[in-house]
Amino acid sequence: MSSTPGRTHSGRAASRRSASLSTRRSRTALLFVLPQVVGLIAFTGVPLVASLGYSFTHWDLVAPAPTFVGLDNWAHLLSDDRIPAVLWNTVRFILVGTTSLLVFSLIAALLTFTPRRGVALYRAALFLPYVLSQIAVGVVWRWMFNTNSGPIAGIWEFFGGDSPDWLLDPATAMPSIALVTTWQTIGYGMTLYVSGLQCVPASLLEAATIDGANRWQRFRHVTVPMISPTVFFLTVTSLIGAFQLFDPVVAMTSASAGPATAGGPSNSTRTIVLYMYNQMFNYSERISGLGYAAALAWMLALIIFLITAAQFALSRRWVHYDDPVVRASRKRARA
Repeated sequence: MSSTPGRTHSGRAASRRSASLSTRRSRTALLFVLPQVVGLIAFTGVPLVASLGYSFTHWDLVAPAPTFVGLDNWAHLLSDDRIPAVLWNTVRFILVGTTSLLVFSLIAALLTFTPRRGVALYRAALFLPYVLSQIAVGVVWRWMFNTNSGPIAGIWEFFGGDSPDWLLDPATAMPSIALVTTWQTIGYGMTLYVSGLQCVPASLLEAATIDGANRWQRFRHVTVPMISPTVFFLTVTSLIGAFQLFDPVVAMTSASAGPATAGGPSNSTRTIVLYMYNQMFNYSERISGLGYAAALAWMLALIIFLITAAQFALSRRWVHYDDPVVRASRKRARA
């Protein structure tokens, strides 16, 4: 039986009212988002485009205007033999700093995950260094690593050993900086891990226990897959942060002249961002200046993009976003 004209008209009117309401909601949402979009374009988009343009110029910030040099900066970038060295320093930092952050923050989360008396205080104590200034932390640890008067050297000598020259030896300087950054950020990683551990269903652990799995097997085959998104997020963000390492190196290795003298000893801690800073304000070289620093910045952005894209591509093999309980219920529903 066909619908009456009155009902058809009322249905169309209701549809128009719904569409009008949806339009008003969309406009309201855009109005709230507009300030953030404008800020993103003004303070991120415009500087990005400007830096790309500057990479084709030479400007020492002393001349009244930049000079167009075409691809000279990029050609020098490919032939600069200092870039592999500063990139290798960054890789050394990653091997120690990123790895130790992922491992030690997970250990801290496992130790403080179970609710018990005083656990909130322990978590707060571990998280506190994360909110401190990296420069302040670096200055304090530079004193602690001092071979002549630092407390670490005193403890080392108390047990009868000769303290290494932590920040004066090219073999130990970068690992020392990496461990300091791990100490400062371990609370941040612990917080994320704790939140991931809270999402592990107790029923899965109980089922694994009933099946005869020991503690390590439960951790390896149940807990780790369930917190793999957290591990992936920490890996991506910590690697991006590692490639932008600057403040700890300046605070722990520079002399009184500031960042211009940082990166020692023997350039063993000079990172790509510190080298970019040096080239930005180094006017003694023919190619250095704002243009070459901009080319370095875009090279760094490309490296970070490629590494992040590779991480996302490889994450499909080991990162599990689907809840196994939900997946099992779906299988039972299909059956």
